[in-house]
Amino acid sequence: MEIKLTSKEKLVLYGLSRYPGQSDIDLSSLIDVDRSTIFKSKRKFRDWQLIRLLNVPSCGALGVEMLSMVFMRFSPRIDGRESLTEWLEMPDCVLCAATNTDAFSLVYSKNMTEFKRRSERILNSYQLNGVLKDYRCVHCSVELTEYHYNVSAAINEMFDLGRSDIPRESIPLKPSDVVRFSEKDRLTLYAFVKYPSLSDLELSKRTGISRPTISGKRVKFFESNILNREVYIEWQKICGELLCFYHLRMKRLDEEVLRDIGELLRNIGFHLLYYLQPGDVCGVMLSPSYTHLKGCLDALVHDALEMDLLCEDPYTMIMPLRTMALKKLDYAPVTAEMLGIKKEL
Repeated sequence: MEIKLTSKEKLVLYGLSRYPGQSDIDLSSLIDVDRSTIFKSKRKFRDWQLIRLLNVPSCGALGVEMLSMVFMRFSPRIDGRESLTEWLEMPDCVLCAATNTDAFSLVYSKNMTEFKRRSERILNSYQLNGVLKDYRCVHCSVELTEYHYNVSAAINEMFDLGRSDIPRESIPLKPSDVVRFSEKDRLTLYAFVKYPSLSDLELSKRTGISRPTISGKRVKFFESNILNREVYIEWQKICGELLCFYHLRMKRLDEEVLRDIGELLRNIGFHLLYYLQPGDVCGVMLSPSYTHLKGCLDALVHDALEMDLLCEDPYTMIMPLRTMALKKLDYAPVTAEMLGIKKEL
């Protein structure tokens, strides 16, 4: 059954997505909700398994040079979700959402050679074995890509909260400074990614590194954009009906086009996130109904064509949340591999 949130609970959900990791005291002042309500709401959200806190590592800090958005369409009469074992076991795949007919994945790679060696080999084998009807890969350079995480904006629009503190800036895919990791840096970074909700004391016990060192590195990693906090929400439990994964291919490549398409995306639909590079946009849009989604996509295409931005129709993959399964959302395996972590925590 769909969970009905109170007006205060909606504000708390917004606050947790807009300011993830903040203390209840700080969050209370930021969203003007008393601490007791925040505490009770967070407990309810945990009981409902509604949200999940993530510490997402910077691609550049891990040595990742390329992000790939992979759209898969399964062959008829094949339940693709049951056929992705090898794909899901691959550390490079950090996210995979699937129905029995389609799947969308986010893959981290050092470079195109590495993607072809591992990811493309699996995709080609799936196609040869009759699992996939076809697939599309959109490769984004970490050096050139803007990443926008818009979950709080989607909550604001979905629940008509009227917030004025919506984030508009992109999230860096590379740290602010050149990174040279010590052995303790690598181990603590991996621990933060693998166990985002554990305290510094608990992480100290797991890693064998002192609590003050853990605390200091936590501050350092977040301040230098080596780590970013995000919240994953089980949308089907509160409001959403559909997720739309899409790819737009643009004609022109200049910075003005990037600004224009970014403005369009912020103003149309309930965007959860999008990646924007010269020539390509890939994103995820939440919608309460197919009628709403079609209206958003039609408006986006209309405005983009008016500005002479698109060179082909959008490529879309629509997943009903009732039948979609989040098969994987895990940054720890690729973090361990890229940093050379062998120790189990």
